[in-house]
Formats: sequence, C-alpha cells, structure tokens
Amino acid sequence: MRTLAIIMCRSKRDPVRNCAPFRDVVRLVHMRLVLVLCLLGKVAAAHPLLVEPDRPAEPSPIDWRQTPAVFEWSTWLGFGFGVESARSDVLARGTTPTATIGTAWSFSAGVDVTLPLTHAVRLGPWVGLHDLEPMAGVELELTRHPGSLDLFFYQGEGVWTVRAGGGFDHATAALAWGYRCPWKLWGPYSRATRYEIGARIVLATTRAYTDPKDWSATLGLEVEPVGALRYLLGIKDWY
Repeated sequence: MRTLAIIMCRSKRDPVRNCAPFRDVVRLVHMRLVLVLCLLGKVAAAHPLLVEPDRPAEPSPIDWRQTPAVFEWSTWLGFGFGVESARSDVLARGTTPTATIGTAWSFSAGVDVTLPLTHAVRLGPWVGLHDLEPMAGVELELTRHPGSLDLFFYQGEGVWTVRAGGGFDHATAALAWGYRCPWKLWGPYSRATRYEIGARIVLATTRAYTDPKDWSATLGLEVEPVGALRYLLGIKDWY
C-alpha cells in the first residue's frame, strides 16, 4: 500500500513523465500483435488444406469402350428379302420330286446375351423367332470394327456377329455387321450389365433337317426397337 501511494503521488506531481513507460509498453505490444497476424496470414496462405481436411477423389466415369460389361444384352426386329427353295406340290406320274425357287420375305425377332472372352470378343446365347418358328442358338461378336461409329445420335462402334442355331424343323446361320452402343437413362455405365442398341445388315440362311431342298437365303436389316424409335422420332434426350 505504501508503494502504491508513492506511485500515485509521483503521478500527480509529474503525470507526463510517468506516462512515458506505459506508452512504450503499448507500442511494443502493438508491434508484436501486427507481427503475429502477418505470420498467421502467411501460414494460412501456404497451407490452405489445414482449414479443411482432404476429401477422397471422386471416381472417374466409366469409359464403356475401355471397360466392357460382364453381361451385354439386346433385342432385335429383323426383315429380309431373298430367295427360297421348296418341293413342288404338283408332280407328274413317274417323276421324282423337284424343287422350285422363288423370291421370299423373312421376319425375325429375338434377344441375345453375351459375355466377354477377350476385350473385343464376346460369346453368348440367343433365342427368337424366324418366320414364326421358335429358334435358339449361340452367337459370336467381334466388337470395335471400327472402334468409333456415329449413328442414332450417339457415338458407338462397329461389330461383326456370327450366329448359328435352329428350331424344330430348320437350322439357321447368319452373318451380320452393324452399329451398336450402350443405352442408359441416368448415372454412369454399369460394369455388370448393359443394354445395347443398334442396327445391322444381316445375311441369313435356313435349311430343313429332313429335306435339303427346303432352304432360304435372305439379306436384310435387324434393328433394336428402342434405338430405332428414338432415331426416327428425333428424341435426343433418351440417354
């Protein structure tokens, strides 16, 4: 208490001289605060991630050309025109049965599923109708021929298809080349399954099991109905 009284008495006698030490202290504290703020600003600019933790990088979209799906399936409708041979119903006495050759139209519909053998080769079963006869078989696809083909408002690829099978009365085989691409409504492409749209030119043949003179050969077009309808109506948003 005595010391405090002496300081107060001295302050009253010479207030200007006794305030100088306090001004020096305030000035020194102010300079140190400015220096600390400058250092903090430099640290924040050099290390911005210290404020927000690292976020895991989002996976890149799947490139369907580089990443084929396990199951790729499609449906098709086909029409063709060509020639056919069949036994003549009118026979002369003592003559052997003969075959007549004429023009013919053909209709086909079906669904196929393929699995990858290599990056560009696929194999799988198919079932369908050929001129109203139920048939089933196997098909081999060679994709990426060429690797880029633009059709149906979308950049797809070319594909060769070899198909073989049969029904109750006839065996069938076909060779086709055309366009295909995966179809999706939203989100990234799936690695498990994809639906393929497209169109292809098809050379198809049939032959009866019991009569070698009963055969047909047609050249036609097979189209996937969803992609064909989208293209004909000009609906670009169906992806």
